[in-house]
Amino acid sequence: MKKLMLIAALVVASVSAHAQNDELKNEIGVYYGFMSASNYGWLLSGAFSAAFSSSSQDKFWGPIGVEYYHHVTPAVALGGVASIAGCQWSNDHLKSKYIAVMPSVKLNWLRKNHWGLYSSASAGVLIVSDKVSSDYNGEKKVESDNSACFMFHVSALGVEAGGEAFRGFVEAGFGEKGILCAGLRYKF
Repeated sequence: MKKLMLIAALVVASVSAHAQNDELKNEIGVYYGFMSASNYGWLLSGAFSAAFSSSSQDKFWGPIGVEYYHHVTPAVALGGVASIAGCQWSNDHLKSKYIAVMPSVKLNWLRKNHWGLYSSASAGVLIVSDKVSSDYNGEKKVESDNSACFMFHVSALGVEAGGEAFRGFVEAGFGEKGILCAGLRYKF
């Protein structure tokens, strides 16, 4: 039994030592953004309807998203970003959802043990789902429409800080992740 315990301890120690020598090559993150490209479109079209309406219950949210990157070199990572955002107009009962799926590249400008600077670029598809509900003479009617279009995001500057595996991050850019987004990232 002692020999079995000794062998198990040696295997665990060697695996642990090997894992410490390898660089963390994969990362997954979650984020929330402010003022995505789809939110801009909603605000522009909402500005016209607000001029003719007294309702102030229009609202938008998102994007809420996930991302994955695999580091092919210490400076370059390839992966993808997926997000969901939405809006609602109260005056005409329109609800919209925006789902983006975009392949992405990330360039690490400075990478230290507890912080780093980077930029990223993503391009892919945005799926727009609209639902309009109306009341006409007491009869409720709901109409749906789905469409897809090109979407992108460019983060000019991203800053991450924290431990070697878990880090918080903030990005400034333009596109579907928002002009500002913040989140948490896990590297493995």
